[in-house]
Amino acid sequence: MQAGDTGLIVKTHAFGDALLATPAVARLLERGGRWIALAGPSAAEVWRRMPGMARVEVAPMPPVGPGGLLGPVFWTIAARRRLAGISECVVLHRSGALRRWVRLLTGAPSRSGGQTPLGRWETVLGLDPMAFATDSYARIAGVGPGDDTPVFPVTREETEWAAGMLGTGRWVAVAPGGARNPRDVVQRKLWPACRFREIARRLVSLGFGCVLLGDGRDRAAAYEVSHGTGHVVDLCGRATWGRSAAVLARCDAFLGVDSGAAHLATSQRTPAVVLFGPTSPEALYARGSVSVVKTTAECSPCYSNEVFTGCARRGAPCMFEIDVDAVWDSLESLLNAHSGA
Repeated sequence: MQAGDTGLIVKTHAFGDALLATPAVARLLERGGRWIALAGPSAAEVWRRMPGMARVEVAPMPPVGPGGLLGPVFWTIAARRRLAGISECVVLHRSGALRRWVRLLTGAPSRSGGQTPLGRWETVLGLDPMAFATDSYARIAGVGPGDDTPVFPVTREETEWAAGMLGTGRWVAVAPGGARNPRDVVQRKLWPACRFREIARRLVSLGFGCVLLGDGRDRAAAYEVSHGTGHVVDLCGRATWGRSAAVLARCDAFLGVDSGAAHLATSQRTPAVVLFGPTSPEALYARGSVSVVKTTAECSPCYSNEVFTGCARRGAPCMFEIDVDAVWDSLESLLNAHSGA
């Protein structure tokens, strides 16, 4: 990109996937130039916080909502005017439909995660769903290796809010939900709330406070975890991503399934225990960034960084094969190591 040009970075969804792209994008922005991000509502907050990003265009994602196609059509017409003059696009997706849409919006040449070029205007570099996503994003962006920690700065207000909410003492953050993103709902990723409750009770018995993180749809699970448990603060549906990040930064550890909250914990360098069933830790987390507890099911993982195609397993979900003691052993080891650091 030449001096004075404007580029477009496209990573539309979801929150955790966008966080995985931030290390590569940060290195791209360090090279200079003016860059705009194109995001969906779930990923927009990630790009609004990215140091050096000129602005963020928030597109309707998924493109067909309650209002049908008219909303996205009108948005596209208006966005073509706003994006006039884009000289280069970096499309961190492999979807052919999305890549064509970006071409319609900008008319600019693209580097993308596609497998086959859609025209002479596109250079494809492939996006392997089984490989570590951050490495794929770096290759598409044309940047070298570096720190793979996700980038998500918190504000002073958020830090002060978290301090006032938690006060003193030692805390562990627990996300009892986290099976949703804009593309699909994967209930098979969930671990039973009753097992999170047992972990919370063990934490409280050792003198830890337990803070629950998630969105409003996780409130039922949060209630099951917190009811009668003791020293628990339920923030499900009550804290923004920024405030949740500030809370995580104050915690000794995080526990949850593969989710946006787990990726947020890694962005704050909070020691994390993450539970995996259908998904692959190798595709979604930098080596050593989380303590992994996997299901013992032979069919795991059945997908990695793509839309869930469905589960052919009979009987209980594979996550049910992860027992409380295995999770507790991993979390207790993490807490002991953290206390001795």
